[in-house]
Amino acid sequence: MFRGGERDSHATPPIISVPQVSMTPSKDSVKPVHVFRLRGITASVFANIAETKNGDVTFHKVSVQRTYKDGDVFKTTSTFGRDDLPIVRLLTDRAWQFILDTEAKRGRDEDAE
Repeated sequence: MFRGGERDSHATPPIISVPQVSMTPSKDSVKPVHVFRLRGITASVFANIAETKNGDVTFHKVSVQRTYKDGDVFKTTSTFGRDDLPIVRLLTDRAWQFILDTEAKRGRDEDAE
């Protein structure tokens, strides 16, 4: 890829194989399954269902936003200042732990069946 600090123009990027998945919007995917809030910053966890040849698979996505007031109107943004970053990190850590706990619980529920 790089030779002597120069980019090799003939290098090919690695090929990544991704299984084919069909996204199925569900009623539950519109609203978050859990929301974490702190000091005007929100991390929302969404559950999404994908159809695979082995059956439906639920996976999670996280959206992070900061709410601010512009005059009398509340607005949101996905950009963060320096002092927002520790809060973003804390909320995304909590969202990650929530997802892990949810997946572990779902695994225990499937094993019980």
